[in-house]
Amino acid sequence: MLKKVAFLSLPLLLLAQNGLISKLKEQEIELDKKKSIVEAKILHDSWINPINMRYTYQKGDQYPNQLFKSFSIQVDQPIFKSGGIYKAILYANAKKRSALFGVQSKEKSYVFRYIRLALQYKQLQLSIKKQKLLIENAKLDILIKKDQYLHGEIDSTFLDNAILNKNRLAIALIDLEDKLQQTKKEIKNISDLDPDSAQIPRFTLIQRAEFLQKNLSLKQSQADIEANKNYAYMSIARYLPSLSLFANYNSQKMQGSLYVPGYKYSDSYKTYGFRISMPLFDINALRNIESAKIDYLKSKNHLLQLMREKRNFYKTSLHSLKLLDKKIALTKEDLGLYEGLLKDTKDRFEAGEKTKYDVQIMQNSLKTKELDLKIFDMQKQIILSQLYQEMSDEKI
Repeated sequence: MLKKVAFLSLPLLLLAQNGLISKLKEQEIELDKKKSIVEAKILHDSWINPINMRYTYQKGDQYPNQLFKSFSIQVDQPIFKSGGIYKAILYANAKKRSALFGVQSKEKSYVFRYIRLALQYKQLQLSIKKQKLLIENAKLDILIKKDQYLHGEIDSTFLDNAILNKNRLAIALIDLEDKLQQTKKEIKNISDLDPDSAQIPRFTLIQRAEFLQKNLSLKQSQADIEANKNYAYMSIARYLPSLSLFANYNSQKMQGSLYVPGYKYSDSYKTYGFRISMPLFDINALRNIESAKIDYLKSKNHLLQLMREKRNFYKTSLHSLKLLDKKIALTKEDLGLYEGLLKDTKDRFEAGEKTKYDVQIMQNSLKTKELDLKIFDMQKQIILSQLYQEMSDEKI
């Protein structure tokens, strides 16, 4: 029976620092984070205009006795854009959240790709053990069929089928061993850690409400909506009145002139004030505003579609987990049956009614069922890890 229990939350940073992903991948993620933060700071302060300085030194052969120097500092800073400055700051903050959620999603994709590959690797190891037991049983079956054939109890068809079955199982084992090596090679592409010694966290099921509330993609989409909403207002504010303060400091010096070589002149002055401005006509004004509003509506539509996809993803995962629970329940029933059969076979062997081959076959069959339980558990962990990969465990 599938139980909904609290989710075992392990910080993403802890998983990464445990060496699940390579140092190069960690450096890539760290650089992505730094770039997102720097770009967000650029957006946050983009409304602040630069302070310009200009220095001129002029001397030429047209007036060889004349030297001209000038120095100026100019400040022209908008302080009010009908709410546009405030919205620009909110826009920058929303873009930062969206970018960091994107980086976190990328980091989780690396970490959980390793986790799934490691789980698949361990699952293949269990499948190989199971396959070897099946091959051993097939070989024992050949010995039994051979003895029966030589004693005239069965015809050669039964012996041929037993040999064919053993060969089929042996070929399947080769395929499993090849898959194991391929999986190990994929692991080495993203991690320096040997999967044989990896400590994989164990996951349990999270409630659907929490899955949707903390979903990374949904959080990023919500941040995009907030960003597009603020950008739409910024587009409107661009065509509304704005107030700017300006100030200039100028200094000029001139030495010599065409007629008076010893002439000197110097002066410095300041100007300051404010400016109110507003565009009176822009043919694309309404189109720019409409385009920004459409982007905002598109981001809201995208969130609704994404919400549907995540609900279906959770529903499908839950269905897969329930099917695995049914397989586990059936396997446990079979396990109980084989335990009884093994005891009965041993008793009959002691009584001379069964051979040692029969006992070995039953022991191997019991072990295969125990391995099946472990394999099904691995499959459940893979499904649960896919759910947790979707979750945000950092407040951004």
